[in-house]
Amino acid sequence: MFFDQSTSIPAAFFQFAKQNPQKVLFSQAIFSADEGAAARTQKTFTFADIEPQVIGLASILKKSGITSGTRVAVISNTRPEWLVADLAILAAGGVVVSVYQSLMPVDIGYLLYDSQAEFVFVENQEQLDKVLFLTENEFEVAATEERAALKAKISLKGIIAFEQVKDHALVSQLSVAVTSHGVLEDLAIPQIRRDALATLVYTSGTSGPPKGVMQTHGNHLSNLRQAFEAGMYQPESSIILFLPLAHSFARLMAYIGCLAGPTIHFPAILDQRSSKLDQKSITRDIGEANATIIPLVPRILEKMKLGVEERVQAPGLSGLLMKIMLCGVRGKVRMLKNEGVMSIIETCCYTITTKIRKLIKHKLFGIQLVNVVSGGAKLADDINYFFEALEIPVLQGYGLTETCVATNVNRLGRNRIGTVGPVLSKDVELRIAADGEILFRGPNVALGYLNRAKATLEAWDFEGWFHTGDVGVLSADQYLSITGRKKELIVTAGGKKIAPEAIEAKLKASSLFSQVVLVGEGKPYCCVLVTLNPSVLNERLAGQGEQPQEPYSRSPIAQQLVQNEIDTLNKQLASFESVKRFLIIDADFSIENGFLTPTLKVKRMLVIKRFAKEIEELYRGYAG
Repeated sequence: MFFDQSTSIPAAFFQFAKQNPQKVLFSQAIFSADEGAAARTQKTFTFADIEPQVIGLASILKKSGITSGTRVAVISNTRPEWLVADLAILAAGGVVVSVYQSLMPVDIGYLLYDSQAEFVFVENQEQLDKVLFLTENEFEVAATEERAALKAKISLKGIIAFEQVKDHALVSQLSVAVTSHGVLEDLAIPQIRRDALATLVYTSGTSGPPKGVMQTHGNHLSNLRQAFEAGMYQPESSIILFLPLAHSFARLMAYIGCLAGPTIHFPAILDQRSSKLDQKSITRDIGEANATIIPLVPRILEKMKLGVEERVQAPGLSGLLMKIMLCGVRGKVRMLKNEGVMSIIETCCYTITTKIRKLIKHKLFGIQLVNVVSGGAKLADDINYFFEALEIPVLQGYGLTETCVATNVNRLGRNRIGTVGPVLSKDVELRIAADGEILFRGPNVALGYLNRAKATLEAWDFEGWFHTGDVGVLSADQYLSITGRKKELIVTAGGKKIAPEAIEAKLKASSLFSQVVLVGEGKPYCCVLVTLNPSVLNERLAGQGEQPQEPYSRSPIAQQLVQNEIDTLNKQLASFESVKRFLIIDADFSIENGFLTPTLKVKRMLVIKRFAKEIEELYRGYAG
């Protein structure tokens, strides 16, 4: 691999394209609107197809006024046009500002204002409407350490749309731009340096306003080489990519395809006007793509596990076979966890359902799967063991936007559940501080936070170590385990320190729960806020002879079911960690209601703030 010799991301792309013009860069499921979504075909695009599009678009961008360092935002679902725009912006010398398509207009406004974006790529009319609203109306910009809250209106020099949108003076169409003639030599690619700013990727904003992480060309190129050295991919690999390209984890996987050879498979676009995802369509895309590598976030794996378990409700022989299969899987999980051997019945159930497990694997992930890579958040051990028992290898990794991106990953044949594996490469330096905080240093570590000098000084020390805010431990053979968040440690009124993630994961091991948030800061005991999985709850209610009813928080039997799970949990905890009371929240957390980040992590502080009154009630009048 030539990553250490490449001067920039576009230089690496054009070099690979020149050497491999007929290699397939990506494919996408295409369907005819007349025939409906059921009639799909896979359309492939080679480097020879895409290279002139990147050159043509980059030439148009330069003529429009984009020069070295110009900020250009991209607001879109993951799709081929995202990558074409990304590479063209970089080739023109610009800086890509990643924006999640699921954000509300005011949140997008904060990113555009903070980054000082001058141009924006939008996916469709839905995203264009958000941007035009920001150019026509003042909005609130949240305060940071260096800047007081203020009102602003966005001023842009141009907007480029992926899909056909309504006419507007600021807007042009991508389809026109990519067919423009351009000359590679006119782009002055050699002048782009490795240490030049390439991308601004904003943190998820789980605690305060998002921070723009400044990632260089060299950061990305170093991480691509490190990932290759770790065996995360081979040139002949293929990757299904539907996670948001606004997130560094997905961007790493995309650059692997653009710069190293693996083919990328993109999901179908069902609606040309909206960015709303169709989960059934994506599930089908994953199965039909037959990729060898499938990057996922833990929340998706949680839902997949629940979907498999719910199939026991199928009528007749199908449901019976699933019950037999899950009986064997439960025994296998217990054995993998070293909690005992499989019983004779479990062994028989596991043996006779081998073909069923294989069918489930193929249905979920296609017939060529080598492994799933889980990143973006901590994967619960029980979820990992479940898929291991299904003989579906899920390799948990670790990294942050600030480490651009991956630092650790488990390896095939050496997968240690409960850890995020060893570092990718020797030049990823890892250190555990005296207080347990995980620190990194290396060529992949980003420059700092844009416009946030104080936050940068707090996270990067004078020796170049980035302080992650995560707490962990290293085994003797250098496998890293994440044990919690330094800033999210709960300190009770008695001075006891509790890592909430570990307890939340234990409770979420029950399929009854969708989301769990532990509270107890400065309080005499711990409580939990929970949301429930309706299908599981309704099945259990029916088993108790009660008709499903909403809101579930008012159902006495639902309350008792939750209490039973908490009683089981408390047997595994120290007395100061045990959960005394709980609150059922009827509406699940989602991106739309603001309680989940675009990468499906819970905004803990926002949840606690929103339900502050209800939480106080949990601590009133309890003498247990």
